[in-house]
Amino acid sequence: MSDNKSSTESLEAIRKTIRTEVAEDTPAIRAKYLEHFGPQVEEFCDAMTAAYIAWRKLDAQSKDKESAYVSALVFAAINSTAVSMRLLINGHQSAAGAIQRQALETVALAVLCTSRSLGIMSRFMKGTYSTNKAIRDLLRNTAQLELSDVGVRALADSRDFFNAFSHPSRLSLATLTSFSGEGLYLGSAFDSGKLAAYRKEISTRVSLASLLSNIIVGIQDGRRAERTP
Repeated sequence: MSDNKSSTESLEAIRKTIRTEVAEDTPAIRAKYLEHFGPQVEEFCDAMTAAYIAWRKLDAQSKDKESAYVSALVFAAINSTAVSMRLLINGHQSAAGAIQRQALETVALAVLCTSRSLGIMSRFMKGTYSTNKAIRDLLRNTAQLELSDVGVRALADSRDFFNAFSHPSRLSLATLTSFSGEGLYLGSAFDSGKLAAYRKEISTRVSLASLLSNIIVGIQDGRRAERTP
């Protein structure tokens, strides 16, 4: 919701603005995103459906505490990815970016936990592993885990981009500022001056969603290989 009104605006009007953002839906904002990016959102939903089905197969094979943790991490990554897209197309760009970073780190952690030799699963279960280092450790162990250098680097680059939404930054401040002359945004927003930025963010989420089902299959294969004598 844009705020370009004068300082004489009534207390009642200001409170109404706040309450709308806190306790009501904003379908008009969402409709604007879907008008521009509807096909991409549908593609995202198709990919997330495939990821959820892959997770169900993984979860069905969870036979011990470690595999249950891996399954929970994968489910958390699916949930965070979906929530991030929901926040974005409802006009909460900064919050969506912070959750997307969490999704990327959760994916990385789930992959790392497929290897007992790394010892990360054990440390995570004990609460002694710093999970914000998951992508760093994935980069360091790409060869051992037989992962694609290009794929892991892309994951790291996405994390670096979304990291700016997780802390005070020029980018997070820019999400509150209209590029189309509407003033400042309080709460949800669609800014026609940021279409290119929205397009980049949605494309990144669609790409991750499209990879998730393959990543989950890889995790399942990794867990199976760990159990094989």
